[in-house]
Amino acid sequence: MRWTKARKRVVLETAIVFMVVAAILLVFLIVRKPGVTGTAWVNPNKYSSSTLIETPKKFDGKAIEFTGEAVGESMVRSAGKNGAKGAWIHLNDDAYMNHGVEAGGGFNGYNSGMAIWVEPASLTKAIEHYGRYKENGDIVRIAGTFNAACAEHGGDMDIHATGIEIVQRGKTITHKVYAWKLISALFLVILALAMLAINRRRFLKEQIAVFMNR
Repeated sequence: MRWTKARKRVVLETAIVFMVVAAILLVFLIVRKPGVTGTAWVNPNKYSSSTLIETPKKFDGKAIEFTGEAVGESMVRSAGKNGAKGAWIHLNDDAYMNHGVEAGGGFNGYNSGMAIWVEPASLTKAIEHYGRYKENGDIVRIAGTFNAACAEHGGDMDIHATGIEIVQRGKTITHKVYAWKLISALFLVILALAMLAINRRRFLKEQIAVFMNR
């Protein structure tokens, strides 16, 4: 079998494609491996957000306690005819509320929680940390009334809190730089540049051939 330039190019391109696929599969295999926490996570709520969402009519208008990680931010809004200030916060009662992935929590469950209406808004000043990329949020316990379809807030599902208690303070997260991520990124960049070079070389040859045949 004669190794012409065209055949060599096909073999090289095929090898690059296989290397890209292998690199992507390797990354997925690494990412799928979860971290391990010291103890199994247990939802702190008697009625979890999943239970409230799946059976809202059962709890509509009832007093309820709910505990979760404060995430995002406090969103202050006007409420009522007198313009009194209230605020929205979101409390997540998922498997990440105590241990995020960076803290060894692993990939467990979903980001789930409840929207909480707090009035007066000044009560939310007790919350110092909100869950985000660089922070674990405060663990907050509220007492209030569950609304399956709140008439005051456009028919949305929420809990109107009458009190806030800080169960646990959040903290700043230190994100590690993993060597396998850097190696994978470098490998993919090199492959991308190689494929770009091959494509540009082919394009230039085609343009030269068109020009010479005129």
